[in-house]
Amino acid sequence: MEISVIIPVYNVEKYLNQCLETVAGQSYRDFEVLMINDGSTDRSEQVCQDWAARDKRFKLYSKENEGLSLTRNYGIRKAEGKYIAFVDADDWLDRDYLKLLYEKIITEDADIVECDVYRVNNNTGKKTVKVCWGAVGKEYNKEERIKRGYTAIWRCLYKKTLWIDNQIEFPDCHSQARGVYALLVALANKVVCVRKPLYYYRKFRENSLSAKPRWNAVDFNAEGIQAYRCLIDGFKKRGLFSKYRDTLRRMLHIKSSESLAGLYPLRGKDDFLELRNNYRTFLRELFPHNREISYITFGGYNLNVILRDMDQLNDPYLRFNFSSIISVMHPVDGLDISHKNKYRQIMVRRDIASSFWNIIKEEKIEYLILDFMEERFDILEVDGGYLTKTDAFDDAVVSVKGRVISRFSEECDVLWKKECLNFINRLRCYIPSEHIILVKSYLSERHGDLTGCVDFEDKNEIVKINKKLKYYYDFFECNCEKCKSVDTSRLKNYFTDDGYEYGAVPSHLNEVVNRNIADLISQKICE
Repeated sequence: MEISVIIPVYNVEKYLNQCLETVAGQSYRDFEVLMINDGSTDRSEQVCQDWAARDKRFKLYSKENEGLSLTRNYGIRKAEGKYIAFVDADDWLDRDYLKLLYEKIITEDADIVECDVYRVNNNTGKKTVKVCWGAVGKEYNKEERIKRGYTAIWRCLYKKTLWIDNQIEFPDCHSQARGVYALLVALANKVVCVRKPLYYYRKFRENSLSAKPRWNAVDFNAEGIQAYRCLIDGFKKRGLFSKYRDTLRRMLHIKSSESLAGLYPLRGKDDFLELRNNYRTFLRELFPHNREISYITFGGYNLNVILRDMDQLNDPYLRFNFSSIISVMHPVDGLDISHKNKYRQIMVRRDIASSFWNIIKEEKIEYLILDFMEERFDILEVDGGYLTKTDAFDDAVVSVKGRVISRFSEECDVLWKKECLNFINRLRCYIPSEHIILVKSYLSERHGDLTGCVDFEDKNEIVKINKKLKYYYDFFECNCEKCKSVDTSRLKNYFTDDGYEYGAVPSHLNEVVNRNIADLISQKICE
């Protein structure tokens, strides 16, 4: 027996047949399937029984409900194959998933082989590709994979001995894969990749375990933290913590920021702030010599991606996307919106209400980090107030009539300069000018990867917008004399990544240049 496929099963009868059909239909045939029923209360166990009766490779194990972690650990102990793969029972596989991963791990004599992933929206059916092997055409090395690798455990094939010989088990907590992935990579002699999406991950399924917290003692308002504690303990027990300390510090800031970003739209304000504070405490305790600062961000979404690469927690509660200088100085009363994207809904509502100032008062803010990427959009005048007519606003469900002011009109220039001065003056009440960091980002004129780039088709329009942005940056710098500036436009590799999961758009850069910008911002903070 070469491969054991471990499938935890809990109340997924609606999706289970699709999953098992794609496993049974694999072009590679030498495998067993361990269907582990974790106390399902629907017909999932009956579906598994039917498969075990029709295909001798399928084996059913039933036990009391213990949760995903202990169920996967149970599967590892029962596995008879030389290699193990994990599949979630609501996902499905490409026909050549096992074949291509097995050929790669054998040919390369590797301990782990990974593949890219299709992420499928369960509500809309929209499919995107998550590239897991590297960035902009360059494969991750071991340290980069620890820091930035996709921690989903089910897109890999592993030598079973990697788990058994090192006594690795999933921790019994939320986000359990985060508690083992980086350690497996560190212990592996070799990690290789199949550069194709072969696994179909179902996003936004109702009652998904990944979408809700484990309400037990270790996970209450601490989702992910217990998993990271177990991960660090694993490195320490094996004498690897000192070797990987800096890598782990950077990884924990990146992954903690990603965790908070995912949970922010799902939680009430009080619960989220408690969770955020628990993350801050955890990072301070683990890395006491790394000063955690409180900063608020104002600008384009790519600024959030940049800031995740700093040795700081990027707090989504302190973000303002889809806002502009004019709108943040002029709230619109009595207007509400809804949006299919909860994060965008929150941000557009903040723009309407000019919540920026309330949150600055509420939080102990040390720094403001901003760019003017959202200043490329037109302005909507509504009842004496102003809104930013971003793509997020245009996609929202809102009933409003107003007058559109073109971003390239003289009226907008006059209004923007007036409100920019008011914005700077009001900021002085809360944040010292020397703690304002202006990130002079521009729309990318090119897209591609490290092997080559081409111009965007609408490059002339992009150049026009960038000239406007430069005008704004110059004006702000001139009138906020002690602010610190980061000029990104002259950086090497300033282009959009063709492999970006949500499409190659000029407002998003690539991972390499984003890291460079993050380092420059960190230098400004340390000056």
